[in-house]
Amino acid sequence: MTTISPTSNVALEILRRTTAEAEEKAGSADSANSILTAANGVSAEPGRAATQAQGAINNSMLELKARADAFVGTALELLNSDRFKSSDPNVKAVLKEILNEQGEIFAGRVEAELLNNPGLRHEEAIANALTATVRGNRSRFAETEIVLGYKLKAAGDQLHYVADAEGHSSGQFLADAQNEARIGLDIAQKARANAKDDAALAAALKAEEEAERIYRRTQQSVSDWNGYWTKKFGWPEAR
Repeated sequence: MTTISPTSNVALEILRRTTAEAEEKAGSADSANSILTAANGVSAEPGRAATQAQGAINNSMLELKARADAFVGTALELLNSDRFKSSDPNVKAVLKEILNEQGEIFAGRVEAELLNNPGLRHEEAIANALTATVRGNRSRFAETEIVLGYKLKAAGDQLHYVADAEGHSSGQFLADAQNEARIGLDIAQKARANAKDDAALAAALKAEEEAERIYRRTQQSVSDWNGYWTKKFGWPEAR
């Protein structure tokens, strides 16, 4: 139960009188509006509700800020360690500047990564957000292609690439070539499985053999690219 002070009792009495006068001069609808308006200025309960609502909003904002600060802090810790590498030595310093300027935007990128992929580890989400930050601020970095390396505690080594200022990327080119070769091999395998006679089967087998050769070649190219940067960053090659 709410305790009302003597001062509040006087105020409520004034409110009652005001309400009675208003009912005599106007209809019930206008009277109800007058009562609500007066009550908001005098009654203790709405003031408490407003205070509680504002407090809840403030707490929520503080929680969001604390979460954003935690993401930025973890990202800075990664950048300052030897677990982060880059083909451009200036990337680290520029990324730190951007994190200090755009902490909330970076946190939003991390949250989006976690929301879109619930199984993603926080450290992976932060690595993805750092790469997205470079891409989102491309003009602040060197015009050449940028390769980023992340040695993650739970997810292992990861190599990310950022296209050059004109949109070209050797890493993306090789990844696309491997994907296209994989699609070509799938088509050739289906054609062989659906061959109706010996002649069609022979042609399908030959096409499948060629498609597999192309796919293995693209696989090796991607492996060589990864091996080059793994060695460049001073990380031991996976066995």
